[in-house]
Amino acid sequence: MRRTFIAALGAALLLALTPSAAPAADDVYTPPAGLTATDLTFANGATTLHGSVVRRADLDPARRHPAIVLVHGSGPAARVDLGQEAEVFARAGLVTLIYDKRADYTKFHRDYSALADDALAGVRALAALPDVDPARTGLWGLSEGGWVAPLAASRSADAKFLITIGAPGLPPARTQAWNLVNRITRAGVSAPTAEAIVATGMGLAIATNGFPEAAYDPVPALRAVRQPVLAIWGELDTQVPPRESAEVFRRELTASPSVTVRILPHGSHAGRVTTDGYDRVGGPTIGGFVMGELLPGYGTVMTDWLTSVTGGNVPASAADPLPEQSTLSRPAGPVSLLWWAGFALLVVALLSWPGWALIRRLRGRRGRPAGAVAARWLVVTGLTAALGGIVYAVMTVATSGKQISGDLLGQPLPWLLLRGVAAAALVCTALLVPALRTATGATRVRLAVVAGGGVLLAPFALALGLLLP
Repeated sequence: MRRTFIAALGAALLLALTPSAAPAADDVYTPPAGLTATDLTFANGATTLHGSVVRRADLDPARRHPAIVLVHGSGPAARVDLGQEAEVFARAGLVTLIYDKRADYTKFHRDYSALADDALAGVRALAALPDVDPARTGLWGLSEGGWVAPLAASRSADAKFLITIGAPGLPPARTQAWNLVNRITRAGVSAPTAEAIVATGMGLAIATNGFPEAAYDPVPALRAVRQPVLAIWGELDTQVPPRESAEVFRRELTASPSVTVRILPHGSHAGRVTTDGYDRVGGPTIGGFVMGELLPGYGTVMTDWLTSVTGGNVPASAADPLPEQSTLSRPAGPVSLLWWAGFALLVVALLSWPGWALIRRLRGRRGRPAGAVAARWLVVTGLTAALGGIVYAVMTVATSGKQISGDLLGQPLPWLLLRGVAAAALVCTALLVPALRTATGATRVRLAVVAGGGVLLAPFALALGLLLP
């Protein structure tokens, strides 16, 4: 039963998490006036990657210049997605590589080790160009790239410096759970309900392998980074816990000769202009997605630091005051064996009633024992509450909470209905007590088993969040 349930959940997650391919036109990067872009193809083992090298048009081709490779955030991504950042670096005189993420990456399949090797392959390909100085070539990583780029830097001295923006200092599942709770509570859902839904959905996603790299620990890679590091977070970051992540970077980058932590006032997760940390204001629209305008001063923070580092003047470690977080993140892991056992017993107990009824009918026995009506309704309401709650939690995680809103009393309407159904199931359980007292023999056993399912529903529904105040 557990295997069947896992397979069904995995299929649902795969359907929900598999992204649609972007139009081909969105993959095209066209540089603005004053910059040029040339194609560069490079390989990481059997994987061929395609990118664009962006330069200032007046850059002297006879000289060697500092260079930087940009590493994407999460999701399938094309080079054009990092065009704004590439232009900042190119205008500052850096030869800049942006590239399309590997084709086998999806939200259902990702490999940070392979992505890190892709980035290093880009560093080597860029450093081999005649106008690039290998001794001044480094990495930049955004969001998920804040896991990937430090991992790449920890593996090779080919990368001479490291910049991150919105880098998570915590495991992916924990980071995403914090992000989802923020998004759902912003939609009007009460915090206890949001936390319960996300905990269940995330726990099932991890247990069914619907969240690859869920437990990736960034700390070992951070401890092995020996390059100068500039780590940046937006003050209003709602996708990655900025204070907790910055604390991890400050604490764990022990081998780096220089760690600079900068906080962008009023900045979003990706260093964009925002009003509240959730929206993005201005900037280009790519594939129907508003990219947002780069926050004024963000580019200067990076280029000033790069000018110093690539000029041989590595700054002393320094850190801005860390931003406040309205809530702290919580550990996220797979649902436990006890959860699976409780769910299995609950389902078996509830289904025992119609099972026994079918056997009685096949044997030609008629009649309705006392408590039969309450038992039937307990089966219907109990299974609806348990299965409906699970499906809702899983789909909330799979769709990143985009369908949720606090329609009434801080509850999504479907969730409020499921809460009513769960309450009705408990009422039906209570109504079985008088029948249990008077029943005898096999009927008493049947009623006790199905009532046991109702009793099991109480802690199960509480864990799901269906019985929270």
